Amino acid sequence: MTVTVTYILHSGFLLEWENCYMLFDYYKGTLPPLNPEKKLLVFVSHSHSDHFNPAILTQFAARQNTAYIISTEAKSAVRKALRAAGLDISDREISFLPAWADGTFSDGTGNAVQVHALRSTDAGAGFFLEYRERNIYHAGDLHWWSWPGEPEEENRQMIADYKKETEYLRGRHIHLAFNPLDPRQEEDMCLGMDYLLSIADIDHLFPMHTWEEYDVAQRFMKETRRLTAGTAFHPLERSGQSWDIEL
Repeated sequence: MTVTVTYILHSGFLLEWENCYMLFDYYKGTLPPLNPEKKLLVFVSHSHSDHFNPAILTQFAARQNTAYIISTEAKSAVRKALRAAGLDISDREISFLPAWADGTFSDGTGNAVQVHALRSTDAGAGFFLEYRERNIYHAGDLHWWSWPGEPEEENRQMIADYKKETEYLRGRHIHLAFNPLDPRQEEDMCLGMDYLLSIADIDHLFPMHTWEEYDVAQRFMKETRRLTAGTAFHPLERSGQSWDIEL
C-alpha cells in the first residue's frame, strides 16, 4: 500500500491514501490539489495558533465528504470560529476527542480509521491511528518539553509526564511517526525523538515543529544514537516536499 506524505508547514502534514486524505494540524501553507471524490479527515491536536487555523472550517465548507477529528481542548476555539464565520457545518462529521478516548471513523469506502487520543504534555492531544493494518502517530505537542535554564524540578516533572503519556506507544510498530524536533530547546532538542525511538518500532520518522529551521534534522542525525537501519528518517527541506512511501 502506498501513501504520499506532503509536508505543509510546521506540524502540518497531508497523507494521501488510495481512498482518503488525512490532514494534520494545518495552520498555514499551500495544500496540493485534493481529489473531491476522496474523503478528507482533518485532525486538530489543539487550539494553539501554530496548530489550528479557523480557515480549515471554511476552506472545506463546500466539500461534503470531510470529517473533523478535534481534541476536546480546541472545542471552544472551533465553536467561536464557526460563530464568527456564520458557518453551519452541523451536517458534517465533527468529533471532539478527549484525552485517552477512542473513536472510529470511515475512510469513505468502508475501511475503519481507529483513533486514540493521547494527553499532550502541553495542550490538547496526540493522535495514534490504526488504518488498514498500518499505524500512524502524530504527536501534536505531546513532547519532552524540557528547557535549558528552567528549574530542574520542572524539567524532571516534564520528563516524568512525557514518559507516562507515551507509555501507550511502548512496543508498538508505527509505520509513520511525526514528532517535534524544536530548535528552541537547544541541547535538549533531541531528547523526545530519541526516547520515542527507544520505546517504539518506527518505519518512517518525520520531524516537525522545527519552526522552518531545516538544518536541525542534520544535527539530529549527527547527534542521535537511536536511528538504526530499520527506521527511515525524513529530513524536511521545504514546504510542499513530498514522499511516496510503500508500507
